[in-house]
Amino acid sequence: PRDWEVTPLGKISQVAGGVTLGRQVTGPAALDVPYLRVANVQDGYLDLSDVKTVRILASEESRYILRYGDVLMNEGGDFDKLGRGTVWEEQIERCTHQNHVFRVRCDEGKLRPWFLAAVSQSRIGKAYFIRASKQTTNLATINSNQIKAFRIPLPALTEQERILLATSVSHDELVAENSMLAKLRLLKQGLMDDLLTGRVRVTGLLEGDDG
Repeated sequence: PRDWEVTPLGKISQVAGGVTLGRQVTGPAALDVPYLRVANVQDGYLDLSDVKTVRILASEESRYILRYGDVLMNEGGDFDKLGRGTVWEEQIERCTHQNHVFRVRCDEGKLRPWFLAAVSQSRIGKAYFIRASKQTTNLATINSNQIKAFRIPLPALTEQERILLATSVSHDELVAENSMLAKLRLLKQGLMDDLLTGRVRVTGLLEGDDG
């Protein structure tokens, strides 16, 4: 709609990268905390079936620990991994994110995190991230400046909430289906590992079917 303001995301949010892996962090002030990788940040949901830990300093907690409502955006990888935009809802206590996952902390007096996530997952958002990215064969990356430059349609907060309410049912169904799919994939991997290592015998499974 023409009456909606369009604003660069950097003017209504704080964009920050996460922890760089491989640092030497030691001493009594070091903390082991869970962190999110690109693989954890899916299109509209989080796959938390495999979350690793990283060591940070206690003094870095305020910088790196995610807060409820932070929007997570991927730096890149395959074209379908660009941006994405998924809202963190403190599913894991004291969780951080690696440097290939950006966190966007919205000015909630102007922009609801879930509205930003919806826009970034939309056809408009996906097209912007692909167009703005640095591309090589089958791979693409974006940086924090390109995320800040992402122009967001900005209706009034009440309008944002009405839009989110209208789309919430289908979104919740999608999240539930994707979560179940992630669990099934993990179960399949576990079964494959059991078969390949001999913990479960194929002949035993076949005999069970015959019985």
